Amino acid sequence: MKIFVNARFLTQPVSGVQRYGIECSRQIKKLLPDTVFLTPKNILHHDIANELGARVIGLNTGHLWEQADLPLFLLRNGLPPLFSPANTAPLSYSNNYFTLHDLAFYHHPEWNSKPFSAWYNILIPGLARKCRHMFTVSHTVQDEIIRNYKISQDKISVTYNGISSEMQRMQPQKKEKIILAVGTFSKRKNHQKLVKAYLESRLKNDYQLIIIGDKNKVFAETGIDETLLANTRIKIFGRLSSVELISMYAKAEIVVSLSLYEGFGIPVLEGLYSNCKVICSDIPVYRELYNGCATFCDPNDIKNISSSLETVAANEFSRNSRCPERLMKYDYASSARTIIDEIMKTGH
Repeated sequence: MKIFVNARFLTQPVSGVQRYGIECSRQIKKLLPDTVFLTPKNILHHDIANELGARVIGLNTGHLWEQADLPLFLLRNGLPPLFSPANTAPLSYSNNYFTLHDLAFYHHPEWNSKPFSAWYNILIPGLARKCRHMFTVSHTVQDEIIRNYKISQDKISVTYNGISSEMQRMQPQKKEKIILAVGTFSKRKNHQKLVKAYLESRLKNDYQLIIIGDKNKVFAETGIDETLLANTRIKIFGRLSSVELISMYAKAEIVVSLSLYEGFGIPVLEGLYSNCKVICSDIPVYRELYNGCATFCDPNDIKNISSSLETVAANEFSRNSRCPERLMKYDYASSARTIIDEIMKTGH
Protein backbone atom coordinates (compact mmCIF):
# COMPACT_ATOMS: atom_id res chain seq x y z
CA MET A 1 0.00 0.00 0.00
CA LYS A 2 1.36 3.43 -0.97
CA ILE A 3 0.86 6.30 1.49
CA PHE A 4 0.30 9.88 0.35
CA VAL A 5 1.24 12.80 2.61
CA ASN A 6 -0.37 16.23 2.64
CA ALA A 7 2.77 18.40 2.56
CA ARG A 8 1.11 21.82 2.64
CA PHE A 9 3.41 22.52 5.62
CA LEU A 10 6.15 23.13 3.01
CA THR A 11 4.37 26.39 2.14
CA GLN A 12 4.25 27.67 5.74
CA PRO A 13 6.80 29.30 8.08
CA VAL A 14 8.20 26.76 10.53
CA SER A 15 6.67 26.63 13.99
CA GLY A 16 6.06 23.52 16.09
CA VAL A 17 3.33 22.13 13.82
CA GLN A 18 5.45 22.46 10.69
CA ARG A 19 8.49 21.04 12.47
CA TYR A 20 6.49 17.92 13.29
CA GLY A 21 5.36 17.70 9.65
CA ILE A 22 8.90 18.05 8.32
CA GLU A 23 10.58 15.63 10.72
CA CYS A 24 7.86 12.96 10.61
CA SER A 25 7.91 13.17 6.81
CA ARG A 26 11.68 12.68 6.76
CA GLN A 27 11.31 9.56 8.88
CA ILE A 28 8.37 8.23 6.84
CA LYS A 29 10.46 8.73 3.70
CA LYS A 30 13.28 6.67 5.24
CA LEU A 31 10.94 3.85 6.21
CA LEU A 32 8.79 3.93 3.04
CA PRO A 33 10.80 5.51 0.19
CA ASP A 34 7.87 5.29 -2.25
CA THR A 35 5.67 7.56 -0.11
CA VAL A 36 4.20 10.41 -2.21
CA PHE A 37 4.38 13.95 -0.78
CA LEU A 38 1.90 16.40 -2.31
CA THR A 39 2.18 20.19 -2.02
CA PRO A 40 0.75 23.40 -3.48
CA LYS A 41 2.97 25.47 -5.75
CA ASN A 42 3.87 28.23 -3.23
CA ILE A 43 6.68 26.29 -1.54
CA LEU A 44 8.82 28.13 1.03
CA HIS A 45 11.19 25.27 1.91
CA HIS A 46 12.57 24.14 -1.44
CA ASP A 47 15.46 22.18 0.06
CA ILE A 48 13.09 20.07 2.17
CA ALA A 49 10.69 19.68 -0.76
CA ASN A 50 13.56 18.34 -2.85
CA GLU A 51 14.68 16.04 -0.04
CA LEU A 52 11.18 14.55 0.15
CA GLY A 53 10.71 14.50 -3.61
CA ALA A 54 7.51 16.51 -3.13
CA ARG A 55 5.15 16.72 -6.06
CA VAL A 56 3.38 19.99 -6.84
CA ILE A 57 -0.27 19.53 -7.79
CA GLY A 58 -3.28 21.77 -8.38
CA LEU A 59 -3.76 25.42 -9.21
CA ASN A 60 -4.78 26.83 -5.84
CA THR A 61 -2.96 27.36 -2.54
CA GLY A 62 -3.83 27.34 1.16
CA HIS A 63 -7.08 25.91 2.46
CA LEU A 64 -8.67 25.98 -1.00
CA TRP A 65 -5.92 23.70 -2.33
CA GLU A 66 -6.36 21.37 0.63
CA GLN A 67 -10.14 21.18 0.39
CA ALA A 68 -10.47 21.09 -3.43
CA ASP A 69 -7.32 20.36 -5.43
CA LEU A 70 -5.93 17.71 -3.07
CA PRO A 71 -9.01 15.46 -2.73
CA LEU A 72 -9.70 15.73 -6.47
CA PHE A 73 -6.16 14.52 -7.23
CA LEU A 74 -6.52 11.64 -4.77
CA LEU A 75 -9.89 10.68 -6.23
CA ARG A 76 -8.26 10.43 -9.66
CA ASN A 77 -5.49 8.27 -8.18
CA GLY A 78 -7.52 5.52 -6.54
CA LEU A 79 -8.41 7.04 -3.14
CA PRO A 80 -5.14 6.10 -1.36
CA PRO A 81 -4.59 6.69 2.38
CA LEU A 82 -3.70 10.33 3.06
CA PHE A 83 -1.70 11.41 6.12
CA SER A 84 -1.95 15.10 7.05
CA PRO A 85 0.53 16.04 9.81
CA ALA A 86 -0.37 19.70 10.37
CA ASN A 87 -3.85 19.88 11.98
CA THR A 88 -6.00 20.08 8.85
CA ALA A 89 -7.02 17.73 6.03
CA PRO A 90 -9.61 17.63 3.23
CA LEU A 91 -12.97 17.24 4.94
CA SER A 92 -14.64 15.55 1.97
CA TYR A 93 -12.00 12.81 1.68
CA SER A 94 -12.89 9.36 3.02
CA ASN A 95 -9.41 7.84 3.58
CA ASN A 96 -7.99 10.44 5.99
CA TYR A 97 -5.38 10.12 8.72
CA PHE A 98 -4.30 13.35 10.43
CA THR A 99 -2.48 14.81 13.42
CA LEU A 100 -4.27 17.31 15.64
CA HIS A 101 -1.67 19.10 17.75
CA ASP A 102 -3.89 20.79 20.33
CA LEU A 103 -7.34 22.22 21.01
CA ALA A 104 -6.37 25.85 21.61
CA PHE A 105 -8.91 26.96 18.98
CA TYR A 106 -11.62 25.15 20.98
CA HIS A 107 -10.66 26.25 24.50
CA HIS A 108 -9.54 29.80 23.64
CA PRO A 109 -11.09 31.08 20.39
CA GLU A 110 -10.25 34.62 21.53
CA TRP A 111 -6.54 33.90 20.96
CA ASN A 112 -7.12 33.69 17.20
CA SER A 113 -8.83 35.77 14.57
CA LYS A 114 -12.58 35.17 14.30
CA PRO A 115 -12.37 33.61 10.79
CA PHE A 116 -9.63 31.23 11.93
CA SER A 117 -11.51 30.11 15.04
CA ALA A 118 -14.79 29.71 13.16
CA TRP A 119 -13.16 27.60 10.41
CA TYR A 120 -11.28 25.32 12.82
CA ASN A 121 -14.36 24.78 14.99
CA ILE A 122 -16.21 23.54 11.91
CA LEU A 123 -13.39 21.63 10.24
CA ILE A 124 -11.75 19.77 13.14
CA PRO A 125 -14.87 18.13 14.65
CA GLY A 126 -15.84 16.95 11.16
CA LEU A 127 -12.40 15.50 10.51
CA ALA A 128 -12.31 13.81 13.94
CA ARG A 129 -15.60 12.06 13.27
CA LYS A 130 -14.90 11.05 9.65
CA CYS A 131 -11.20 10.13 9.65
CA ARG A 132 -9.99 6.54 9.81
CA HIS A 133 -7.54 7.38 12.59
CA MET A 134 -6.06 10.46 14.20
CA PHE A 135 -2.84 11.25 16.02
CA THR A 136 -1.84 13.83 18.57
CA VAL A 137 1.35 14.81 20.41
CA SER A 138 0.61 14.11 24.09
CA HIS A 139 -1.70 12.09 26.29
CA THR A 140 -3.03 15.37 27.70
CA VAL A 141 -4.38 16.39 24.30
CA GLN A 142 -5.54 12.85 23.58
CA ASP A 143 -7.70 13.03 26.72
CA GLU A 144 -9.05 16.44 25.67
CA ILE A 145 -10.06 15.11 22.25
CA ILE A 146 -11.79 12.08 23.77
CA ARG A 147 -13.63 14.22 26.30
CA ASN A 148 -14.70 17.09 24.04
CA TYR A 149 -15.38 15.26 20.77
CA LYS A 150 -16.60 11.94 22.21
CA ILE A 151 -14.01 10.04 20.15
CA SER A 152 -13.04 6.49 21.11
CA GLN A 153 -9.55 6.14 22.56
CA ASP A 154 -8.91 3.36 20.03
CA LYS A 155 -9.16 5.96 17.26
CA ILE A 156 -6.36 8.20 18.61
CA SER A 157 -2.64 7.44 18.90
CA VAL A 158 0.00 9.58 20.60
CA THR A 159 2.95 10.52 18.37
CA TYR A 160 5.35 12.76 20.25
CA ASN A 161 7.47 15.55 18.86
CA GLY A 162 11.22 15.15 19.08
CA ILE A 163 14.53 16.81 18.34
CA SER A 164 15.09 17.96 14.77
CA SER A 165 17.82 16.37 12.67
CA GLU A 166 19.60 19.75 12.53
CA MET A 167 19.64 20.12 16.33
CA GLN A 168 20.99 16.60 16.74
CA ARG A 169 24.11 17.81 14.91
CA MET A 170 24.50 20.78 17.28
CA GLN A 171 27.99 21.48 18.59
CA PRO A 172 28.23 22.43 22.28
CA GLN A 173 29.04 26.07 23.05
CA LYS A 174 30.02 27.90 26.20
CA LYS A 175 26.94 28.99 28.11
CA GLU A 176 26.29 32.71 28.42
CA LYS A 177 24.04 34.68 30.77
CA ILE A 178 21.08 34.48 28.41
CA ILE A 179 17.42 33.83 29.22
CA LEU A 180 15.77 32.53 26.06
CA ALA A 181 12.09 32.26 25.12
CA VAL A 182 10.94 30.88 21.77
CA GLY A 183 7.40 31.22 20.44
CA THR A 184 5.06 33.34 18.35
CA PHE A 185 4.17 36.72 19.84
CA SER A 186 0.67 35.88 21.05
CA LYS A 187 -1.32 36.00 24.27
CA ARG A 188 -1.05 32.22 24.44
CA LYS A 189 2.76 32.31 24.71
CA ASN A 190 2.56 34.87 27.55
CA HIS A 191 5.78 36.72 26.71
CA GLN A 192 4.53 39.93 28.31
CA LYS A 193 4.56 38.45 31.81
CA LEU A 194 8.06 37.08 31.21
CA VAL A 195 9.28 40.58 30.28
CA LYS A 196 7.68 42.09 33.39
CA ALA A 197 9.07 39.35 35.64
CA TYR A 198 12.54 39.77 34.18
CA LEU A 199 12.43 43.54 34.76
CA GLU A 200 11.34 42.96 38.37
CA SER A 201 14.08 40.41 39.00
CA ARG A 202 17.67 40.88 40.11
CA LEU A 203 18.77 39.21 36.87
CA LYS A 204 18.09 42.21 34.66
CA ASN A 205 21.54 43.64 35.35
CA ASP A 206 23.45 40.43 34.61
CA TYR A 207 21.36 38.43 32.16
CA GLN A 208 20.12 39.24 28.68
CA LEU A 209 16.53 38.32 27.82
CA ILE A 210 16.10 37.13 24.23
CA ILE A 211 12.69 36.37 22.75
CA ILE A 212 12.46 34.72 19.34
CA GLY A 213 9.20 34.44 17.44
CA ASP A 214 7.09 35.82 14.65
CA LYS A 215 3.82 37.73 14.59
CA ASN A 216 1.14 35.81 12.76
CA LYS A 217 -2.05 37.31 11.39
CA VAL A 218 -4.19 34.52 12.87
CA PHE A 219 -3.55 35.77 16.41
CA ALA A 220 -5.94 38.35 17.80
CA GLU A 221 -3.26 40.26 19.75
CA THR A 222 0.52 40.28 19.86
CA GLY A 223 0.47 39.80 23.62
CA ILE A 224 3.40 42.07 24.34
CA ASP A 225 3.51 45.77 25.25
CA GLU A 226 6.34 47.33 23.28
CA THR A 227 6.79 50.07 25.91
CA LEU A 228 8.27 47.37 28.15
CA LEU A 229 11.11 46.82 25.72
CA ALA A 230 13.10 50.01 26.31
CA ASN A 231 15.65 48.05 28.33
CA THR A 232 18.62 47.45 26.08
CA ARG A 233 19.18 44.02 27.62
CA ILE A 234 15.92 42.74 26.09
CA LYS A 235 16.30 41.60 22.49
CA ILE A 236 13.41 40.64 20.23
CA PHE A 237 14.12 38.66 17.07
CA GLY A 238 11.85 37.55 14.27
CA ARG A 239 12.29 34.11 12.82
CA LEU A 240 15.87 32.90 12.75
CA SER A 241 17.36 30.27 10.49
CA SER A 242 17.65 26.77 11.97
CA VAL A 243 21.39 27.27 12.42
CA GLU A 244 20.93 30.59 14.23
CA LEU A 245 18.18 29.24 16.50
CA ILE A 246 20.19 26.14 17.41
CA SER A 247 23.20 28.33 18.21
CA MET A 248 21.02 30.46 20.48
CA TYR A 249 19.86 27.38 22.41
CA ALA A 250 23.48 26.21 22.68
CA LYS A 251 24.53 29.54 24.26
CA ALA A 252 21.51 30.12 26.52
CA GLU A 253 21.79 29.29 30.19
CA ILE A 254 18.04 29.41 30.90
CA VAL A 255 15.09 28.60 28.62
CA VAL A 256 11.63 29.77 29.67
CA SER A 257 8.22 28.74 28.33
CA LEU A 258 5.29 30.43 30.08
CA SER A 259 2.62 29.26 27.66
CA LEU A 260 -0.91 29.28 29.02
CA TYR A 261 -1.79 26.24 26.90
CA GLU A 262 0.22 23.81 24.78
CA GLY A 263 -0.13 20.48 23.06
CA PHE A 264 3.53 19.58 23.56
CA GLY A 265 5.94 22.52 23.93
CA ILE A 266 8.91 21.85 21.66
CA PRO A 267 11.02 24.76 23.09
CA VAL A 268 11.01 23.02 26.49
CA LEU A 269 12.32 19.80 24.95
CA GLU A 270 14.88 21.71 22.88
CA GLY A 271 16.05 23.61 25.95
CA LEU A 272 16.52 20.37 27.88
CA TYR A 273 18.33 18.78 24.95
CA SER A 274 20.62 21.85 24.76
CA ASN A 275 21.57 21.40 28.43
CA CYS A 276 19.78 24.56 29.54
CA LYS A 277 18.10 25.16 32.87
CA VAL A 278 14.38 25.19 31.99
CA ILE A 279 11.46 27.03 33.59
CA CYS A 280 7.97 26.29 32.33
CA SER A 281 4.32 26.87 33.12
CA ASP A 282 2.63 24.63 35.62
CA ILE A 283 0.09 23.34 33.09
CA PRO A 284 -1.09 19.73 32.61
CA VAL A 285 0.83 18.91 29.44
CA TYR A 286 4.13 20.16 30.85
CA ARG A 287 3.58 18.12 34.01
CA GLU A 288 2.93 15.05 31.84
CA LEU A 289 6.01 15.48 29.66
CA TYR A 290 8.63 17.29 31.75
CA ASN A 291 8.01 16.56 35.43
CA GLY A 292 11.39 16.09 37.11
CA CYS A 293 13.22 17.75 34.21
CA ALA A 294 12.13 21.40 34.52
CA THR A 295 11.20 24.00 37.16
CA PHE A 296 7.49 24.83 37.19
CA CYS A 297 5.95 28.21 37.95
CA ASP A 298 2.58 29.95 37.86
CA PRO A 299 2.42 31.63 34.41
CA ASN A 300 -0.04 34.24 35.71
CA ASP A 301 2.00 35.30 38.75
CA ILE A 302 4.77 37.75 37.88
CA LYS A 303 6.37 37.52 41.35
CA ASN A 304 6.46 33.74 41.12
CA ILE A 305 8.02 33.88 37.66
CA SER A 306 10.59 36.42 38.85
CA SER A 307 11.56 34.37 41.91
CA SER A 308 11.79 31.21 39.76
CA LEU A 309 14.21 33.00 37.44
CA GLU A 310 16.37 34.07 40.37
CA THR A 311 16.32 30.64 42.02
CA VAL A 312 17.17 28.75 38.83
CA ALA A 313 19.96 31.19 37.96
CA ALA A 314 21.49 30.82 41.45
CA ASN A 315 21.30 27.03 41.58
CA GLU A 316 23.86 24.68 40.17
CA PHE A 317 22.61 22.80 37.13
CA SER A 318 20.79 19.66 38.26
CA ARG A 319 18.19 17.34 36.79
CA ASN A 320 16.39 14.17 37.78
CA SER A 321 18.71 11.27 36.91
CA ARG A 322 15.91 9.52 34.99
CA CYS A 323 15.14 12.57 32.88
CA PRO A 324 17.38 11.75 29.86
CA GLU A 325 16.00 8.22 29.73
CA ARG A 326 12.42 9.51 29.73
CA LEU A 327 13.06 12.20 27.13
CA MET A 328 14.42 9.63 24.69
CA LYS A 329 10.86 8.45 23.98
CA TYR A 330 10.08 11.83 22.41
CA ASP A 331 11.32 10.83 19.00
CA TYR A 332 10.15 11.49 15.43
CA ALA A 333 11.32 8.08 14.19
CA SER A 334 9.09 6.31 16.71
CA SER A 335 6.20 8.58 15.80
CA ALA A 336 6.65 7.86 12.10
CA ARG A 337 6.58 4.12 12.78
CA THR A 338 3.35 4.50 14.75
CA ILE A 339 1.78 6.46 11.89
CA ILE A 340 2.83 3.93 9.25
CA ASP A 341 1.75 0.94 11.33
CA GLU A 342 -1.71 2.40 11.92
CA ILE A 343 -2.23 3.26 8.26
CA MET A 344 -1.09 -0.17 7.15
CA LYS A 345 -3.43 -1.77 9.69
CA THR A 346 -6.59 0.20 8.90
CA GLY A 347 -6.06 1.77 5.47
CA HIS A 348 -7.14 0.50 2.09
